[in-house]
Amino acid sequence: MTSLRLATVLLLLAAGPVRAQLIDWPTFGDDWITYAVPKAYYGGADGFGIGVFYSQVNQLDFDDWDSPEPYRAMVSLDGNLTTSGTKRLALALRAPKWADGWRFVVSLEGRRDARERYFGIGNASVYDKDEETEAAKYFYRSKNTRWIGRGEVQRRIVGGLRVLAGVHAEQWTVDTLPGPSKLAEDLTAGVDPTITRGTADVSARIGLVFDTRNDEPAPTKGILLEGIFSVADSGLAGDLSYTRTTVSVTGYVPIVARLSVGARIAGESMTGSPKLGTYYRIEASDRPYRGVGGPESHRAIPPRRLLDADKLLGNLDVRYDLFTYPTLFRATGVAFVDAARVFPTGEWELTTSDMAVGGGLGLFLQFFRTGILGTTAGLGPDGLIWSFHTWWPF
Repeated sequence: MTSLRLATVLLLLAAGPVRAQLIDWPTFGDDWITYAVPKAYYGGADGFGIGVFYSQVNQLDFDDWDSPEPYRAMVSLDGNLTTSGTKRLALALRAPKWADGWRFVVSLEGRRDARERYFGIGNASVYDKDEETEAAKYFYRSKNTRWIGRGEVQRRIVGGLRVLAGVHAEQWTVDTLPGPSKLAEDLTAGVDPTITRGTADVSARIGLVFDTRNDEPAPTKGILLEGIFSVADSGLAGDLSYTRTTVSVTGYVPIVARLSVGARIAGESMTGSPKLGTYYRIEASDRPYRGVGGPESHRAIPPRRLLDADKLLGNLDVRYDLFTYPTLFRATGVAFVDAARVFPTGEWELTTSDMAVGGGLGLFLQFFRTGILGTTAGLGPDGLIWSFHTWWPF
């Protein structure tokens, strides 16, 4: 079923950027171009889905064609809906090179995930396929509703060193579905008081970024270091009080022509009183990624497979360009190993014990500077996991 989804999306998206150039779309100006990309897929428990990705891109100047940034600015509208009731609409402005030395991100998103995965809280959470019976076919599922607003500004200090500041405001509800489920069991057991309740989560963050990547969408050399500190105070805004410290180290090393190695290690620790909805986010500059598991963090376990306040993950890739035509198209094969685990609030440690480890293979296609499409197959503790990617995991 996943392969059908991948095939359909790949066919539609691969043709989308080319077709967009043949239509006289209205733009913000002469140096902007429009991309309009339809989406159609089948997503297992989510059913059939359709959607569209529409963007206006302010291209790089001729003198900056080889800059690490993929564009000067982009405004995008991304939406989809499925037969199960999942709905998503996101509006974003990303401007990494609009003003010299400055980067800006503003995003608004509303989403209802009608069949969101939920395996329980803690590193010892298990997946038992026998629990998914006809009477409990959504045993490991939940209904999540989220309204999210984010803003971030970065300022270059010197070279690749930047300082960032941002805000995150979110209203989330993690709710049960009809029938028996792991989330319903945790609700009865009082595992988390926010289950089924709308919760406001408002935080501010500051951080440092050191970035020497040669190409931000698909780097082959350089390093990316990030240290971000977030704080939420219910006395000022929202319903929660906590701190969140996130540190990541990512490096890319070219070996020979077309062959490179990429590696990442990231850790996140929280203090105070974070609750279930806060566990679904790992902070990062530009955009966060959604928990431990899935295309952004661990490609050999299901999305959001591991939930808890503190997180540790590592990734190792060997990447080989099967075909490349600079700035127009690139096909890259990847072999990867991913590892991760979670901890209760304030119990983070650097360790290799009790890690969920898996690995696999993948194929990524790059169209022009920004169009990334990929698929990976990873074998992990829960079996074979297929993932679909619209950008490189790291």
